[in-house]
Amino acid sequence: MSVPEKMRAVLLKGFGDRDNLYIGETDVPKIKDDEVLVKVHAFGVNRADTMQRKGQYPPPPGVTDIIGLEASGEIVLVGDKAKEQWNNGDKVMVLVAGGGYAEYVTAHMGCVMKIPEGISMIDAAGIPETFLTAYQGLRLIGNIKKGDIALIHAGASGVGTAAIQLAKFFGAKVATTVGSNEKIAYCKKIGADTAINYKHGPWVKTLQEFTREWNKPGFDIVYESIGKDYVEANQEVLGVDSRWIVYSCQSGTEADKLSLSTLMRKRITLSGTVLRARSADYKTNLVKCFQNEATNGFLNGKLKVITDKTWPMEQIADAHKYMEDNLTMGKLVVTIIQDEQ
Repeated sequence: MSVPEKMRAVLLKGFGDRDNLYIGETDVPKIKDDEVLVKVHAFGVNRADTMQRKGQYPPPPGVTDIIGLEASGEIVLVGDKAKEQWNNGDKVMVLVAGGGYAEYVTAHMGCVMKIPEGISMIDAAGIPETFLTAYQGLRLIGNIKKGDIALIHAGASGVGTAAIQLAKFFGAKVATTVGSNEKIAYCKKIGADTAINYKHGPWVKTLQEFTREWNKPGFDIVYESIGKDYVEANQEVLGVDSRWIVYSCQSGTEADKLSLSTLMRKRITLSGTVLRARSADYKTNLVKCFQNEATNGFLNGKLKVITDKTWPMEQIADAHKYMEDNLTMGKLVVTIIQDEQ
């Protein structure tokens, strides 16, 4: 398959509002020996993308300024070293540190996954960043296991949806917080044992009662993206020898209500993590672990990609608005090539 020199991509006039997004022409990226070039059919939209658009989440050094952390498509070029694993024509989904919002994207050979049987290009675009982020936090860092009780904040988000399913997949009980009654019903439908509308007031006592129902003094794991506003409450609901994993800070990065005394008394392990800036070796190992432990879940129906809404690339600003309005229930995907579902 011939590869053009130029491609269309979502570009930025400058940091700021959604109006700064536009479709422009730029060079098709060159691959390294350990990379593949993918002709993108669809890409996922993540909260991190809106932050990068605003200038709040820059790409790692050496990574393209083009937004986008995950995509699905067809391999059209393979580096010499990558030929050990991949071939032209392979239908794949990729985890990238940037560049997903384009007609072509390069990906390290270890960050490429074959699309599971029965999964469409559109749904596949919503797997890599979302499911690998949740898997990394819950399994590799949180060591989630059967019998654990996990609290997952923002359960209706893309990562939240994946985290609820993965927690149940590994045998845990799950509670989640969301911002509407509609999202409560949605989260319960995908497996949450209980869900709380945080807009109805404090939720600590309700969730403490939930853990007592399972004969536990508190949660074994809190997996969250909220940050500042939930620091105090998280400490209250966590149990002894528990794990608290933070992967984003939507309400702010300050932790002025963090009590070291509580952390010591309850022996809480507090971990902060990001995926984007991790090394290629780390991501390669993450992908291998995920495929070994969880990919079969997509084949037997225990794990599902729940695509909430799709847009063509020309409507990328509408996709960002939908996310920033907190309307998301599942994954947001933008299409470049219209595939059959």
